[in-house]
Amino acid sequence: MKSASFKRWQSLIRQYSGIWIPTNRALFLKTSLLRRIRALDLTDYEEYYQKLQDKNWASIEWFQLIDALTIHETSFFRHKESFDLVQHVCQQKVIQSANANSDCNIQIWSVGCSTGEEPYSLAIALEELALGSLNEKGLRFFYGITGVDISYPSLTAARKAIYSERKIHMIAPEIRERYFNRHDSNHWRVKESLRNRVLYLQSNLNQLSKAPKRNYDVIYCQNVLIYFRPEDRVEILNELVERLIPGGVLILGVGEIINWQHPELVRIDEKNCLAYQRQL
Repeated sequence: MKSASFKRWQSLIRQYSGIWIPTNRALFLKTSLLRRIRALDLTDYEEYYQKLQDKNWASIEWFQLIDALTIHETSFFRHKESFDLVQHVCQQKVIQSANANSDCNIQIWSVGCSTGEEPYSLAIALEELALGSLNEKGLRFFYGITGVDISYPSLTAARKAIYSERKIHMIAPEIRERYFNRHDSNHWRVKESLRNRVLYLQSNLNQLSKAPKRNYDVIYCQNVLIYFRPEDRVEILNELVERLIPGGVLILGVGEIINWQHPELVRIDEKNCLAYQRQL
């Protein structure tokens, strides 16, 4: 692939999805494109490029291409410190609601939810909260998780919620028994009661400005910003802040953004996490 061709594809992919393929990943892009060209029985890059200009033909193919360009290797409770922080933040909200004699409602957004391990981990973290302070007063606890990803194949897998033994081997046996059912000899499935807590939506992060501003208590965004240019990461983060409630928490992947600040956020003092709280 010549330099001009690479830049052409680089621009097209960013225009559609926001994903930025840096020059040092030119070989990865070439390999991914060739895989799709062969699968579609096309002749070369140019024919594939031109067919992607046909909106009717490309409407499904784009999802296949983007799926090939993104990494779906994830796990339950990946980066334990961040999930511990989510649980702490939500436990404090439970206590605050009980002290205010009001029901507690917590909404969490899993950004770039991939095949569902992250949103189901967040749901388990909330299921494990201590609710005694609410129960003593007859108050109710509600929560919901919204998982958003660009990849339809990943979202399909997330909704099925079937995972191999390898995927869940790090989960404590008592947690596995509470929230999973044996599916077959090599797989487990998330229990329906937990699956019903998670709503999955397909969306591009580069179109966040067009999305409604829903108020979330926690926005969990890890291993997603790596796909975007540094200047695009800042725009995405600014849009995410607009969807946090006052006091809400934004949790990012350590090292995914450097020296970023926002006038409405305060960095949370957790050395093993990168997290910010929106000021009240």
